Parts: sequence; structure tokens; C-alpha cells
Amino acid sequence: MLPLFFEASFRMRAPDDKFPPTASRLLEAAEAFGTPTYVYDEAVVRARVARLREHLKGLPLRLLYAMKANANPALLKIIREEGLGVDVVSPGEMELALRIGFLPERILFSANNMTDDEMHEAHGQGVMLNIGELSRLARFGEAYPGAEVCVRLNPAVGGGHHAHVVTGGERSKFGIPVADLGRVRALLRKHDLRLAGLHQHIGSGIMSTSLIWRAVRVLLEAARSFDELSFINLGGGFGVPYRPGERPLDLENFHRAIVEPLKAFRAAHPSPDLTFLFEPGRYFVAEAGALLTRVNTLKAANGRLFAGTDSGMNHLIRPAIYDAYHHVVNLSNPDGPLRTYDVVGNICESGDYFARDREIAEIREGDVLAVLDVGAYGLSMASLYNLRPLPAEALLPAAPGAAPRLLRPRRSPRALIDAFLAEHTGRARATV
Repeated sequence: MLPLFFEASFRMRAPDDKFPPTASRLLEAAEAFGTPTYVYDEAVVRARVARLREHLKGLPLRLLYAMKANANPALLKIIREEGLGVDVVSPGEMELALRIGFLPERILFSANNMTDDEMHEAHGQGVMLNIGELSRLARFGEAYPGAEVCVRLNPAVGGGHHAHVVTGGERSKFGIPVADLGRVRALLRKHDLRLAGLHQHIGSGIMSTSLIWRAVRVLLEAARSFDELSFINLGGGFGVPYRPGERPLDLENFHRAIVEPLKAFRAAHPSPDLTFLFEPGRYFVAEAGALLTRVNTLKAANGRLFAGTDSGMNHLIRPAIYDAYHHVVNLSNPDGPLRTYDVVGNICESGDYFARDREIAEIREGDVLAVLDVGAYGLSMASLYNLRPLPAEALLPAAPGAAPRLLRPRRSPRALIDAFLAEHTGRARATV
């Protein structure tokens, strides 16, 4: 299965390889903006939204975008144009969403272990709070008796592509254990709070419909005892295929196994306005992104062939912390013979790599590589480690024939240090 980025048309080089025919547009972006550069495909984001909506037909539905996946303002504007709201997990995300133009009622504030100041700020902005701790629910009730609130439950089910992204189950810090539902009710009564919504989110990168249903079933059972709910937020975490041959989430089965039972639940629930929410992040944007990086060094050592690039784990940390697979394509020499490489970065860490023991069309110094499926948790998790500037960002517009558009330029090292010193001393040389 090819990434959606290149799903429309492609040619196979080998059973386990994939090559984007849109290489010319990516190379155009590399030529125009240099490397390293994150490039996002607008058409892919819109297609993913449409595809999910199609398979959720028949439900009273609201879709939210989990903004932590990628907070690029251009992508957020596309998401807003598609009619989605946003799930935010910090005051910064909330502030950006409001400035982009999302209405407060289209934002859900799901910060965990939030401070009193964060609670007051969100409520003051008219944004619904999604609370996952009993003590925070009590403080919210004391501060705002009679207010509406959403409660996040831990359904004692968890899953995801790696242990570090599992957000449900007995070892998770997220949500109020479903076994404590009685204590939730007591706090709601004590402070006259109106439970507007129930929420769960069990992990990220989930490809199993049956696992999703296990958590949904727990949440629906909890919801049966609350007659005035406005919404049930079933979370996100939908996975995407990263490896060649991987199958995507089976949305046909998802409709049968989850959407149809939700329709039946809705018909039996006493609340006439009950709406279902889903909040994917990765699903909407992961396959829309490629990281363009240029090879500057080829080194044969100890029986291995290293392709050294001008990017690294500071720009894409998923391989280092999750051992995540991202397909790597040689855009400059797609017809070269396949050779086995370790594609590595320029950061002083042994875990600094994009791919190990990977067959790629022959790489030459100066070639541009595309690291695929990086639209989610790519730049959003990037850092200035080793004081190397962040990549540029560019957009491939959906309009036919439109040229790549620069979204955010890359800082020079000198400009980065000017800003760094200005923050610390209040003085800096003016540098572009």
C-alpha cells in the first residue's frame, strides 16, 4: 500500500519499494527552498477528511483535528475550511487555534495535569474543558459551579504503535479510571456541573478496529447513565500504513463494527441532541508530508554504507524514540540500482538515523532524498538540539499546476543565534 501522498499514480520499482511520480514537484521545492524542508500536500489532507466523513455517514457527527500532530498555520486553515474543529492540549495550541479563526465552541481543551491558570484561561475564552483528573474536576467545580464540562475516562483499554503512545489502560496517566465513575457523579452533583460530554482516547497509530471497539463499548456503557449528554468523544488514534505492503485501517469494517452500533446507541439514548465526536490527527496529515534532505556524505565503514544528510533526529525524532519506519526515496536518482544504506543525520547521537539496512536506489553525494509520511509528529516534535535550525516548510497547493509555496523559511545559524542571545540578554545583531 503506497502512502496517500503518492496514491493517485505511481510506478513500482520492486515488490517492497515505492516511488513517487510527483518527484518533480518535490525536487522543485528542494530547488526553490533548499534542504532540509518539510513539504505538505494540501490535496492529501482534504482527501483524508473526505474519506473519513464518507465512512462515518449516518451519524450526528463532529470531527476535530488533534492539533498536536502538526500545528502549521496553513494546515490549520485547510482543516478549518473543511469544517473541522480542533482538540488542543496546551494554552499555546488554544491561542493559535483562536488566532487562526476557530470559534471557541469548535475547540476542546484536553490538557492533562493542567494548572489553575490554564483552567481559568480556557474557561475565560469560552472553550470547553476536557478534564481527566478527579482533583482538577473538583477545582473546576469550585471555581465555576453550574458550568458545562467534558470528562475524560480511562476505559482500561490501551493500544498504539509503540508503548510510549499508549494512552489508556492501567499504566496510563490519562483519564479518570472508569471504575471511579461514581466519584465523578458525586463531584458533578456537589458543584452542580453539567456533564456535556464524555471522552476517551486510548493511543496513537491504531490499526485494529476491534481494539477501538473495545474502548468505545466501555465509553458507551458509561454514557448510558447520563441522560443529558451533548456529545460522546470517541477519540482518535487511527493509524496509517508506513511500510510498503501495509494495509490501511479498514474503514469498511469500521463502519460495520463501530458506526452501526453507534447509530443504535443514539436511537436508544434519551438525549435528542447527542452528537458523536472523533479527533484524529495522524490520520489527516501524516501521509501528506515529506521531509526533503540532501546527502552530503557517503561513507563505507565496517561493512556498512552510510548516507549522511543535512537533517537529523532533531528534525524527525520518530525513528529514534519509537524505532518508527519511514520510507526513504531517492528523488534525484530513482532508476539507480538498489543498494543497502544506513541513512543518517548530522546530530551527535548514535540514535540519529532515518533508516537502517534499507534498500534504496543508488545514492550519490548531492542527491535529494524524501522521507515519507512525516506530516504528523514530524516538525511538531522537532527541536533545536545541537543548535541546528529547524527545516523550512512548504505547501504543494491542491490547484492543478500550482507551484510549491513557502510557508516558513529556514533560519540561518547566525539568525538562530541572534534570536537565542536576544532572548537571554535582550541584545542581538540585526540578521536576516
